[in-house]
Amino acid sequence: MPGGKIRRQESSNTMGAAMIDMIWTAMACDEHGQQFAGKCPVPRSYYDIKGRPDEHLWAEACDKEITKLFDMGTFSIVDENDIPPGHKSINCCMSFKIKKDGDGNILEYRARCNADGRQQEVGSYGDTFAPTSKFSCIRSICAIAAQEGLTLYQFDVKGAFLLAECKERVYINLPGKYRLPKGKVLQCRRLIYGLKQAAHGWNRMFVKWLLDYGFVNLDNDRVAFVKNVNKDDGTKSKILLSIHVDDGLAACSDGAMYKEFFAAMSKDFDLIDSGELKLFLGGKVEQDRNKGIVRLSQEQYCNDVLKRFQMCDCTPVDTPCEENLHFAASDSPPLDKRDAEEVRKH
Repeated sequence: MPGGKIRRQESSNTMGAAMIDMIWTAMACDEHGQQFAGKCPVPRSYYDIKGRPDEHLWAEACDKEITKLFDMGTFSIVDENDIPPGHKSINCCMSFKIKKDGDGNILEYRARCNADGRQQEVGSYGDTFAPTSKFSCIRSICAIAAQEGLTLYQFDVKGAFLLAECKERVYINLPGKYRLPKGKVLQCRRLIYGLKQAAHGWNRMFVKWLLDYGFVNLDNDRVAFVKNVNKDDGTKSKILLSIHVDDGLAACSDGAMYKEFFAAMSKDFDLIDSGELKLFLGGKVEQDRNKGIVRLSQEQYCNDVLKRFQMCDCTPVDTPCEENLHFAASDSPPLDKRDAEEVRKH
């Protein structure tokens, strides 16, 4: 490119690695400028930050994350010699994300400290399963809100996993400049992201809080809840709630009831009030209560996919398939002639 030098990331001499570098270069240059040539739009690891044009932004995000962990009392410093036999310290890594709004505008540079759960030994932790709401559940709540004229709200639980107590003995080492001097390690007092039991501990804690507050579970997966309240004037108000890890979706018929619920929850959790629902799990949401309409759109996600595969300038069509194309069972080969390995690829 004329007028400037291009920095290129070193990679192995394989065709796949070269193709990945070309895609990252095209994406980064298109969105951020030539200074990002050869750089992934988001750092892949803590040590990938150094030398980036946006190094200071990611460094600030890392400092903010580590400060938050210590402020919440997540760790205590212990001597490495005090680790009981049969236990060992595990390493941590940083993951990064650029949070955007429904129009693709950057809201925040985020860093998250994750324990390397692969280093945990079997038997050193308990249950690991934690349910998350399916998109069909989200669509159902949106449909009920449109039909009954409910208002959709969104909230985010900050550091959700960190709110649950770590009952097992877990010792960790932080990456890079945050690592403690030799002979010192951190013992987890709270569950951190990456631990195999972290999601289960957070889900168990939050579900218990909802049930104690008066919510009733609506499904076997324990991800959808409802609370009904009879008012003095004879009317009824209700809140429909679904939780996806640390993102909450609520549909409420009474704004005052939702404010009361949010205030009660804020006493026990650190929340971000996002107001009325506009963006949830990567999908844009538009509400029109007067007309009883809730629109769900994944336009921004589709644009990101097109940009990722360099298809932004392609000619759009209604459907990539042939018009009036009909499939029948006879179009597929018999079961005994199907290639099992080929089927697994899809």
